[in-house]
Amino acid sequence: MLFQVPERIPAPLVREDRHRSHTHFWRSARVFAIAAAVTAFPPGAVAQPDRVSGTALDVDLKGNIYILDAAENTLRVFNGEVKRIFTVGGSGWGNGQFDVPSAVWARNGIDVFVADYGNHRIQRFDRQLAFVSSLSTRDSDVPEERFGYPTDVALSRMGELFICDGENQRVVKVNGLSQVEKTFGGFDAGKGKLEKPTRIAIGPSDNVYVLDGSRILVFDSFGNFLHELYDTMWKQPSALYADENRILIADQGALYCFDRQERPSGNVALADIIPGLRGEVRSIGSHQGKLYLLSASGLATVADPCWPADRIDK
Repeated sequence: MLFQVPERIPAPLVREDRHRSHTHFWRSARVFAIAAAVTAFPPGAVAQPDRVSGTALDVDLKGNIYILDAAENTLRVFNGEVKRIFTVGGSGWGNGQFDVPSAVWARNGIDVFVADYGNHRIQRFDRQLAFVSSLSTRDSDVPEERFGYPTDVALSRMGELFICDGENQRVVKVNGLSQVEKTFGGFDAGKGKLEKPTRIAIGPSDNVYVLDGSRILVFDSFGNFLHELYDTMWKQPSALYADENRILIADQGALYCFDRQERPSGNVALADIIPGLRGEVRSIGSHQGKLYLLSASGLATVADPCWPADRIDK
């Protein structure tokens, strides 16, 4: 079993060999026409970026901030006051070490998953960054189970793990029966074929949103392709966030917001809320009316301009 999301789920089953841990920790629309003019939010509280740097982030339900640094091969945890409380990492292939890690997921406050890009695996930690297990299927005898160079990872509320497979340009879904249930978005996916998937998020109606080059593709939780999200809108999107209430996309200096029905709900110029912003926004996090934006300028925390008044918390 993979994780401990609901209390009834057993602890992970670990299986290791002498050379490398191959832990099996598996657990368990339509498109609206875009408005000609999207409502722009007025500037709110302006954020000065902190000196905290990194390449990807996530925020858990208690407001702890997880910052991944691919250059330093580290994962750090900061509390709500941006004071560091835990660190793990170092270059290598051992447990708790990384090789250019690409993404972190930590939203449920229990599990932390890291896409360990260069080591072709997903590592799992507890909330204090103690190593729990790792998953690597690149050497599997079954081609449909393999993934390599993972670029992102996300956990659904049903306990299903979705992995962006950078090597095979597809998504790998791990179910609650300790199996790779399926892959989708591969060469046989038709209009849903992925070309360069880099980010993945679970959004409204448990749909799976994939940032794929200049496209945002939407699949259902079973891997069926639904549609592209406003296929003529995007230029060079750099970050994607989704939860049960909305979808946020950073694209060339602007943050675009969509509600549960994927209707545009506003946009904001990032320079208006992050003075001196350098480069693109690399990663987006959200917690209780705060928005966390990670860029070359560092970590910026600002009042969330897209916080929905009719939010549903599950």
